Amino acid sequence: MASEATHDVSSYILHHLTYLQLDLQTWKIVEGATGFWVLNLDSVLFSLGLAFIFILMFRGAARKASSGVPGKWQNFIELCIEFVDSQVKDTYHHGARFVAPMALLVGFWVFFMNFMDLLPIDLLPKLAGGAGVEHLRVVPSADPNIALGMSLTVFLIAFGYSFVAKGVKGVGAEFLFHPFGKWMMPVNFILKSVEELAKPVSLGLRLFGNMYAGEIIFILLACFTLNYSFTSLGSNLGFLVQILLATGWTIFHVLIISLQAYIFMVLTVVYMAMAADHH
Repeated sequence: MASEATHDVSSYILHHLTYLQLDLQTWKIVEGATGFWVLNLDSVLFSLGLAFIFILMFRGAARKASSGVPGKWQNFIELCIEFVDSQVKDTYHHGARFVAPMALLVGFWVFFMNFMDLLPIDLLPKLAGGAGVEHLRVVPSADPNIALGMSLTVFLIAFGYSFVAKGVKGVGAEFLFHPFGKWMMPVNFILKSVEELAKPVSLGLRLFGNMYAGEIIFILLACFTLNYSFTSLGSNLGFLVQILLATGWTIFHVLIISLQAYIFMVLTVVYMAMAADHH
């Protein structure tokens, strides 16, 4: 019985950690595949869907905005925009006007992706199972491909903008002459390259690590609802304990998902400011 229960727990956890994948070479749904041509279809679809929700929210508020007495929804959107704008003004002191909209998009997009972790762990997978989809992961930011893809995109934008702000000569001087001068150009180049490459890696892995850990904890808490988990406590008491633990972790996790979105947004602005700074 114990080995059967352990097998059930392992199967349950594995089920929730398996992606809905698409093999781009055969255009078939696969399971547990690896390789460059395998796409985590659920992560991509949820990411695009949440981006579309963000666009609808803010575009709808912008179209209905009035100069008179604003409604509650307009007040909320304006509060969000003012908060992001204040963070950008405190960090970024250059002339690019696209940095604030970029920070707004990044911050709320990451928050929406993180927020998916607060949904009941079995809700969307059960609905997908009724439609014939066997596996479904609903937290895009818990996918390292999404987290590192976003951080790499931010890095490429900041790196490209550094050429606009400082020119090829200015960027080349930073890589070759800092911090030890022209006589240590090979060392300067290696140190600067490591510093630049560490930005997207740390930015993406921080987001992925926190969200993946939160997802694992929710899955483990969900295992408590299985009967064999509380054979000594009784099913009613076990279910109550699970509800209390899940509620407590959910309340704490709200802070985590908000903080991770805020950190990702602020570091995006910081990297843009570093790209425009002249040394």
